Amino acid sequence: MDAGRAKKIATTFTGNMHFRVRSHANGLLVRYQKHTHYFIRESCFWSYVYKAAGLPGRID
Repeated sequence: MDAGRAKKIATTFTGNMHFRVRSHANGLLVRYQKHTHYFIRESCFWSYVYKAAGLPGRID
């Protein structure tokens, strides 16, 4: 996943511009509210964004 795309997704769902996203190795490094998370798979990133946005779960 592209870091720019990931940042757009995160800010769209959460309405918060405080996500810092960058590509790192084979995944994404995300910093949000003084916590850093590393995602290898896009599906894990989506789960995190839904949780940060306060949504009940992934909608398929």
